[in-house]
Amino acid sequence: MRLIVLSVAAIAALAACSEQTPPASPADQSPAASGPRPTPPSEPAEPAAPTPDDACGAAGRQDWIGRARSDLPPPPAGADWRVFETGQPVTQDLRPDRLNIEIDPDSRKVVRLSCG
Repeated sequence: MRLIVLSVAAIAALAACSEQTPPASPADQSPAASGPRPTPPSEPAEPAAPTPDDACGAAGRQDWIGRARSDLPPPPAGADWRVFETGQPVTQDLRPDRLNIEIDPDSRKVVRLSCG
């Protein structure tokens, strides 16, 4: 019984800490009251420079997913690519500039690209 009372008290305390939003007034809900919506910025014409999370350039190569392994271009000079099949053991060393290309062993197509 004591455990139930403590549990209910803990739930009530957590509920009191949650952020409450005031209910919207009818004036807030009309489209005219909110004014014109800002237009999203246009997409850049060129791909952005690789971010620290994308040092290998995997984001710019996502169109390779679904392509046959034989259709992949050769790695550029000095590039570090690791091509492996799903389920195949690979080393766990982290190399942010290495492009990992995962191939489905049955279809022989690219299923995932990542850095590391």
